[in-house]
Amino acid sequence: MTNDESREVPSDRCEGCGQVTPNYDIVHYGSIDSGYRDLCGRCVNADIARRCGVQDFEHVSLAPVAMADRSGTMHEFHFRTSLFGDIVSIEAFELKSGHPAGYQFQIVGDPEDERFALMARLIERMRRSLSVSYLSDDGDGLQIADRTVCGRIDCDLDQPLRTPQVVIDGREISWEDFGRMLMTFEGWQFKLQVFDRSEEP
Repeated sequence: MTNDESREVPSDRCEGCGQVTPNYDIVHYGSIDSGYRDLCGRCVNADIARRCGVQDFEHVSLAPVAMADRSGTMHEFHFRTSLFGDIVSIEAFELKSGHPAGYQFQIVGDPEDERFALMARLIERMRRSLSVSYLSDDGDGLQIADRTVCGRIDCDLDQPLRTPQVVIDGREISWEDFGRMLMTFEGWQFKLQVFDRSEEP
């Protein structure tokens, strides 16, 4: 997603440091007792590090990166670093209307891990994923290219009920359309295996 919409990222001002921050990196943070504030990821991580006794935690702000998929289509990825006590997470994602969408990746490590080493592992995982296409278009609509398909389970917010959708090759596929693709294999067997976001399928 490299159109103009993806580059016009809504932002807000952090109530901690006062920095203007993209909305995807603003956290409504606090508690009932102390109250809540809208803080940037850096301020949230600093507070969690202080509370959990994580010494010298380094919050690295990463610039967006553009990468091509197998077909040559460019995808712009934004990054978010989050500290969860004894775990640090780096996420990479595309944006749609200012919110994470499309391809999304995550890697987790120890807070003491060198941040750029984690980033290098994440980039390599992204490259591997973008080099594979699980869908093809034979002129009659999208189909599963082979007998294996990988993606992400998501929620279709356009539906009145909590209806699932899947994201394959960075594309949002409705549950109905995914079912239509599966009908190509009517009568076959299948195996469904689910992975955590931070794992590589």
